[in-house]
Amino acid sequence: RCGFVLPVRLEGREATGPLAKFKFVAIPFRREPNGDRRQYADYTVGQVLTEPRFSYLRSMPAEKRSASYVNSTLWGSGVLQTESREYASEGWCLTDGRRGFVISKYSDDGMEWALLDSAPLDGQRTGLRWGGFGVYFGDPETGARLGPGETHRYGVTRLTGYEGGIEEGFYTFRAEMEERGQGCPPGYDAPSHWNELYDNKTWWAHGGGAYSAENKKKYYTIPDMKEEAAKAKAIGCEALYLDPGWDTSFASKIWDEARLGPLPDFVAMLKREYGLKLSLHTPLSGWCDPTSYPRLTDRMRRDGRRVEGFLCGASRQYVEETERRLDVLAGGGATFFMFDGTAYGGECWDPAHGHRVPSLRHEHVEATSRLARLVHQKHPQVLIEMHGQMLGGTTMRYVPCYYGHGNGGFDDVWAFELMWDPMRDLLSGHSIALYYFNLAYSLPLYIHIDLRRDNAQGLMLWWNMSTCRHLGLGGTHQDAATRQAHQEAMRAYRRLKPFFAAGTFYGIDEQMHVHRHPSESRAVINCFNLEDRPVMRRLEFEPARFGLKEGKYDAPRQVTIPAQGHVLVEVNPA
Repeated sequence: RCGFVLPVRLEGREATGPLAKFKFVAIPFRREPNGDRRQYADYTVGQVLTEPRFSYLRSMPAEKRSASYVNSTLWGSGVLQTESREYASEGWCLTDGRRGFVISKYSDDGMEWALLDSAPLDGQRTGLRWGGFGVYFGDPETGARLGPGETHRYGVTRLTGYEGGIEEGFYTFRAEMEERGQGCPPGYDAPSHWNELYDNKTWWAHGGGAYSAENKKKYYTIPDMKEEAAKAKAIGCEALYLDPGWDTSFASKIWDEARLGPLPDFVAMLKREYGLKLSLHTPLSGWCDPTSYPRLTDRMRRDGRRVEGFLCGASRQYVEETERRLDVLAGGGATFFMFDGTAYGGECWDPAHGHRVPSLRHEHVEATSRLARLVHQKHPQVLIEMHGQMLGGTTMRYVPCYYGHGNGGFDDVWAFELMWDPMRDLLSGHSIALYYFNLAYSLPLYIHIDLRRDNAQGLMLWWNMSTCRHLGLGGTHQDAATRQAHQEAMRAYRRLKPFFAAGTFYGIDEQMHVHRHPSESRAVINCFNLEDRPVMRRLEFEPARFGLKEGKYDAPRQVTIPAQGHVLVEVNPA
């Protein structure tokens, strides 16, 4: 560990002097996807120096664990932690509410974090150590372990002063990441998806669900997909997203032509009859039927035996075969791939795989990023979503959010698995993490939401429209009024899509989101109310604060928002 040391005087557990009024705020996860509405990653200087940090980003609450996860190599690998004396984050905002500094860490060569910890000085003072570099729970591995003749260059730490409070600190971090190419590309216009999973009986059926060939023959046919495509068209989506069930076996990434006909014909049918594109669920090595791959791609133990049922996602053979299959799908007309199944399964000792021996976390993460770049070399128009490259489809985050995005890498960041009960996630506070992510990054978030969980106000749908630049939805609500609300919301979304997909996100507060148009001096404001009673909110709209030209705008002074409801405000020059 190496860094700059700031001497701090403590009285008990708190800093004295000017630093007493400052606090560190984690960027982008001030609110974690597993946190409730009271959880904030805000820490006084004294806390950083004297207390351990507890975080859910690398652990899973007991009530969310399944037997398959608990028994897997991943959860037994020892990389998941809940407590640390080092405070690690992609960035930190140090502010007293009027001014502050942003401490950011950036590396293309290994997983690194901005670290805060303490260093002993003397009896009167403790050292707050920040910046520099360090190994955090074994990462970056290529810096923590050097072979003969090897070198590693650690990433850049940047300290930036700014005026303002927490929001301005997040914007400062966001601007730095955009300078590095880690942002929303100009003209970003990802098609809104209708996900057939929520209404399709395949996933929910007994007897193996989407893994069962019998269930797929029964529930996952061309007539079934045409029924879902009709729903997509009716609600205003732009693409049909096929979740598990479309391929020959789970995650084989080989189109099941015997059941669904030739892929180009299916793509042409969607466009001709429904005006839709085709998007596909394409899980990687961490979640698939391994029998669909050659046994040479299996992981190897130290003693040379294969690990039955576990693929090595870092192997050259696996990457080449997966790229070949994705190339066929993209050539056949698929326009989007979801890289689910990215979880790391454990070390591999096969010297024929072309990775370090043993391969560990770094090789696995790099291989998933390399796969996205290989696809983009041949098919730059295909959008690729990337789940967390270490923990896959969970509400946790191990790898820095930007890592693997640039230089032709993935396009979308998975919105932390907030897709199964999104209304509960919103009202309980989990989905507030999406708000802070947007303050810190303009990288597109991608989500699927189950409309069957929404209310007649369309609260959940509007929240995810506001916080996810790439929107996926599905599920037919039983209530006719709620279905009507969803159709009306989607009509407004399509009309205003440049604001949401490619605009600049600002926060008045957690429940009032501003989206500035990407090229015009206009904005929209999403006003939310997560409480069970109506509220009246005063709206102090300052154009310059949101990047608008000086002048008068037709923004209201106050809005009344129904209980667990939403109000859309359009702001145009007066």
